[in-house]
Amino acid sequence: VISHGNGHDYLWYDYLGEHLASHGYVVMTHQNQTGPGIETASTTTLENTDQFLEYVDELDDGALSGHVDSQRIVWIGHSRGGEGVVRAYDRLVDEGYRTDNYDPTDIVLISSIAPTIFYEVDESDPHDKTYHLFAGAADGDVTGGPDADQIQYFRLTSAADGVKQVTYLQGVGHNEFNCCGFDDATGPDLIGRSTTQEVAKSYYLALIRAYADQHQPSLDFFTRRADTFRPY
Repeated sequence: VISHGNGHDYLWYDYLGEHLASHGYVVMTHQNQTGPGIETASTTTLENTDQFLEYVDELDDGALSGHVDSQRIVWIGHSRGGEGVVRAYDRLVDEGYRTDNYDPTDIVLISSIAPTIFYEVDESDPHDKTYHLFAGAADGDVTGGPDADQIQYFRLTSAADGVKQVTYLQGVGHNEFNCCGFDDATGPDLIGRSTTQEVAKSYYLALIRAYADQHQPSLDFFTRRADTFRPY
C-alpha cells in the first residue's frame, strides 16, 4: 500500500508499483487526504487498506481473487503520508482503531520516505514493527535537520522498538521519489529523478522480499557496503 504526500497524487508512484507488480506483488496506491494533517492521512491509509481487502475479489472481474495475502501487508508512505502510515499503525496498537479485514499483526513492514513528524513520537510510533526510513541528503523540503520539529524524521527511527534501518541517499531531493513533484533538491552532485527511482525500485524490492517473504539474502542490499555491493 503506497500513501502519497501533501500536494502529491497517487499516480505519481506508478514507477514503483509497476516494478513491484512485475515481481508478483499486489500494489495498491490511493488518494491520500493529507491536507488537513496527519490524522486524516492515517485514516485514509487505514480505510483504504480495509476497503481494498473487502472488495478485492470484485475488482476487474476477480482478476486478483486468491492473489492477495492479507496477513503480509506492507505500508509505504511519502512525506505526510510517510508519517501517516506510522500514525496509522500507532492508532491500531494504542487506540484500538477497528478494522474489519486486518489487524496490527498483519502489517509486516512500515516504510517512510522523507516523512514529516508533526506529532510527538508517542502518537506517531512504529512500536515493535519492522521500520524502514528512506531519505535523501539533498532534500530541500523535509530535510531531517534541526531547523524545525516537523522535519526531524530521525525521531521516528529513534522511537522504533523493533528491527529498523535507514537508507540515506546522497544527491537526492524530496520529490525525486515521485514522478512529478517540484524540484527541491539542493547541493552538489545531484543524481536526478530517474537514477533515484532506479535505486528506489531496487531497494524496495529487496526490502519487501526480506520482510514479507523472509528472504534473508535480500538483506545484503542493506548490510553490505554500497561501494562494494550495489543493487543497480
